[in-house]
Amino acid sequence: MEKLYLILAALATLISSVVSLECYACLEQDNNHDKCVKTTKQCEQYQDSCVSYIRWGIPPYWTPHGERKYYLSKDCTTLRECKKKEIATKTTCKRDWYLDWDCVECCTGDLCNYYVTLGAGATQISMLTLGVCTAVACILQRIR
Repeated sequence: MEKLYLILAALATLISSVVSLECYACLEQDNNHDKCVKTTKQCEQYQDSCVSYIRWGIPPYWTPHGERKYYLSKDCTTLRECKKKEIATKTTCKRDWYLDWDCVECCTGDLCNYYVTLGAGATQISMLTLGVCTAVACILQRIR
């Protein structure tokens, strides 16, 4: 009977190590290609979440026009820690092209941090729609 418990304990250890979460991992990349979607990492047992850190800002080195760029990092973490960082960056996560900003995105599930939200694409479309609607309204006002 004691051998059965040892075998079950060994199997449980093997199964738990096989079932650990896997996330994409990269550090300070300027896009979501190459390293950020080709490098994966087996998470530690206590890590139950994947995280993406996205920063848009002026580089620490000189550039001709002070152009901003993306800094993207991905890794494993705990969901609690990730949510804490996500809440902490809520006020700085504006995704405006003319301001520096930081955002944190959390997810759970194998390789769930493949995609990241780099810009405010939906906002740009909404502004375009608003502009077109305003122009049409002005034209209709003049026709009357």
